[in-house]
Amino acid sequence: MDDAVLPDKLFSLLSATALEVSRFPQVKVLTHYDADGISSAGILANVLHRKGIKFHLTMVKSLDDRTVESFGADAQCLILADMGSSNLPALEKLRARVIVLDHHRPVGDSPTVVHVNPHLFGIDGMTGGCAGAVCMMFAVAMDERNWDLLPVAFAGIVGDRQHIRGLSGINRYLLDEGLKRGLMELRPGSILPSGKLLDGLADCIDPYIIGISGDREGALALLKVAGIKEDAELERLSENERREMSSLLTLMLLKQGCTSASLEEVIADRYYFPSWNMLAEDLAQMLNACGRTDQEGVGVGVAMHDWKSIGIAEGLRRQYKDAIMAGMKDVLQNGVTKLQNIQYFYSPNPSLSGVLAGLTMQFVGDCDKPTITLSFAGPKTRVSSRANFKILEKGVDLASGLREAAAAVNGTGGGHAVASGATIPRDKEQEFLTRLDEIIGQQKAKKASAPTV
Repeated sequence: MDDAVLPDKLFSLLSATALEVSRFPQVKVLTHYDADGISSAGILANVLHRKGIKFHLTMVKSLDDRTVESFGADAQCLILADMGSSNLPALEKLRARVIVLDHHRPVGDSPTVVHVNPHLFGIDGMTGGCAGAVCMMFAVAMDERNWDLLPVAFAGIVGDRQHIRGLSGINRYLLDEGLKRGLMELRPGSILPSGKLLDGLADCIDPYIIGISGDREGALALLKVAGIKEDAELERLSENERREMSSLLTLMLLKQGCTSASLEEVIADRYYFPSWNMLAEDLAQMLNACGRTDQEGVGVGVAMHDWKSIGIAEGLRRQYKDAIMAGMKDVLQNGVTKLQNIQYFYSPNPSLSGVLAGLTMQFVGDCDKPTITLSFAGPKTRVSSRANFKILEKGVDLASGLREAAAAVNGTGGGHAVASGATIPRDKEQEFLTRLDEIIGQQKAKKASAPTV
């Protein structure tokens, strides 16, 4: 495969930024709290610690002007990762030296803020460079010895699902370098879980298989149908056994409404790191579980390869998976409401809303409609949304759609075209949904009427 080639301007900016940061005795760091945010935080924490720079690290769920002012008021140097590109005007007002390492689509650039974002270099930040990948580039610009942090970066890449159609941009560059340096192994994707099949099938949430996921007895029955032993491991299956199991699972998923496009996402390549004896997807799940259970500090400990933190994170991962299984059972029991262009449901747990939206759309709902989840949080309602690339190809952009629909009810929204969020006032849910349904319909109509090239 051809190596990825990145713009020289990106390397130059990263090198200059690393040199500038190294001159500060103390730095404040502000990141998001999901897998990519914690990946970014962990990489930066490692880099600054190794450089002997004191740092104060905070992870937040969202960023507004008040938060910017609060965290930046007494800082000499402020680094923001996985956020900040939408807050440049507020950041420009700070006296601190501000550095933004983000990948969300920016509304512009800044003459005073150091703004490192793939979009500014012709790279799609939704698919070709997550925040963890950007921070990884910053890390090796600071010191080549920081290549050992590559597993943490790939946890961010996989956590943001930037791998499902193959790696590109910065992500591909990191893969090429990781393979050249012997830091990682590329393994073919499979619908089958690695390790013990019985445990993997019962624990599997991606894909979510009705009657198997969260149901150990159902998983055991499936193995018996396939003539496979209860203690079988994927790596020890014969080729015939692999084919038999893969065919059975594929048929089950197709019967429950899953499309071939969704199945292609399930069998994306896997990335194994010998130094951690772990797949990137497993590390991503641990970091995500830490963030979603308000244990972000444990996630940073994991990213710093602290074995005590890794043990705690494994327990959190188990709890998080159990909560997702329970959430999916509620979705199956209560169903989803379909409008002309979107589908939606209410979730009692805001921390699960995004993942439940994605799983519902891909595996049990309508794969052709963006899925919206609403959760009550005090006087506000939090909104999460998910689409797939097939939906995006029809012209749908959830980031702009949620931003416009939320603004119509005095709320705020934004994110990526394929995954976005919003916060709206309570009791404005139906007005918001109606407006969003109209906007998505308009986006699709505009795409359909556009002349083909």
